[in-house]
Amino acid sequence: MWLSRFKIKEYLFYLLIFILPWQTRWIIRDIPVNGEVWEYGRISLYGWDILLIVLLVISWPLMWQEAKNFKIQSSNTKPNSKSESLNFLTFGFWNLDFRVIYLLLLLYTLVSIFWSTDKLLAMVWSARLLEGGILWLLIKTIKPKLNLIFLSLAFAGTIQALWGISQFLTQSTFANKWLGVAIHPLTQPGTSVVLTSAGRWLRAYAGQVHPNVLGGLLVITCLVTVWLYLENVKIKNQNAKWLLVIYVVQLAGLFFTFSRGAWLALFITLGLWWWKDKHDVIASPEFVEERGNPNRLLRCFAPRNDSLSVMVITALVFIILGVLYWQPTVGRFMGGSKLEQQSIDERVGSIGESRSLLRESWWHGVGMGNYTVALISFEPGYRAYRYQPVHNIFLLILTEFGIIGLIFFIWLLWLKLKTYIIRNLIFIIPITITSLFDHYWWTIASMFMLLWLILFLNDKKAYD
Repeated sequence: MWLSRFKIKEYLFYLLIFILPWQTRWIIRDIPVNGEVWEYGRISLYGWDILLIVLLVISWPLMWQEAKNFKIQSSNTKPNSKSESLNFLTFGFWNLDFRVIYLLLLLYTLVSIFWSTDKLLAMVWSARLLEGGILWLLIKTIKPKLNLIFLSLAFAGTIQALWGISQFLTQSTFANKWLGVAIHPLTQPGTSVVLTSAGRWLRAYAGQVHPNVLGGLLVITCLVTVWLYLENVKIKNQNAKWLLVIYVVQLAGLFFTFSRGAWLALFITLGLWWWKDKHDVIASPEFVEERGNPNRLLRCFAPRNDSLSVMVITALVFIILGVLYWQPTVGRFMGGSKLEQQSIDERVGSIGESRSLLRESWWHGVGMGNYTVALISFEPGYRAYRYQPVHNIFLLILTEFGIIGLIFFIWLLWLKLKTYIIRNLIFIIPITITSLFDHYWWTIASMFMLLWLILFLNDKKAYD
């Protein structure tokens, strides 16, 4: 029967991926700061949290077995002699399994609760990190199809992109508690806009809390869609053209976020993707043998899988939209307006705040989720919106976890990047780039879960 218990779990997992970007939530704790909403102190239960709990309950017996199997496998990898032990301590230690490093990071997070000021907040974010491991166990247990996971993400991104496009074209938003979105009036201070001589241009939010968050989400869904498109081109599937249409829609949504970090991440990743394809063509035995073939040089610059055509389409979409909406585009890049200068000053100032907090807690940090808690104690008296995490994930993790936690996180990224597997590179590289300019991968619950989904989804052992 197609609607078996196992199939229900698989379909629920795809639904979980689809609703992950949505911000529908129940706010459990809401502590104001100076009479205003303090977003980073809120504790919320999201719709996808509930679905994840349901999947955990109905899949628990198999997940527990997988967890025990991992424990047995880990115990079997212990060195058997003194020479093997020495080799492990010198070289093997840095090649530990990705999952082992994750567990060490999780353990360190739980320990950090003891010195956190807001222990409940630290416990909630530690639970979020634990949810990332639950996602891996679900993938390992249910073994969902990778192309359907990517398709779920692609459709979710397309809806967000269409929503963002409509917001920019109408220059208006609406509030809806069931969708978890607030209204962002164009004339209200605090709304993300591009300021030009012609006036204020509303940047696309869609269902996210900030246009930069939407930009980071759409970079991932764009790359997922490109992956699906190229895979379908390989097998000459007629549906590939529809994936290309979806990609163009997502590109338009990404453009209207005017997120410079997201734009940069997409173009760098696509460029590296094309270079990797070109390198594979040059290194292939067929290419080496065809020394006298006049088409050899052409193949070098037009590698297989149509990756070059994707780059051309991406460039054309951005050029066309940039020409049509040249005022906000130029305004966003010139950086001469008051708002752009204010944005730069806030980022520079947040780095200084992070350095001040690190002077007293550089080795153990202030606790997960406690950055703004520590900032309020350090600089009391400001309005709630003034207390923002530092716009750099690595500095943020260093401040919250100390040097040990930062080492664990960089270690996790390195284990993915060093494999030189294209599926790892095309998702880890844009996350790394956008992490240099913003904090949403670590402070927005849905993006935090997407981060761990990507990290664990590219673990080949999840499909063994």
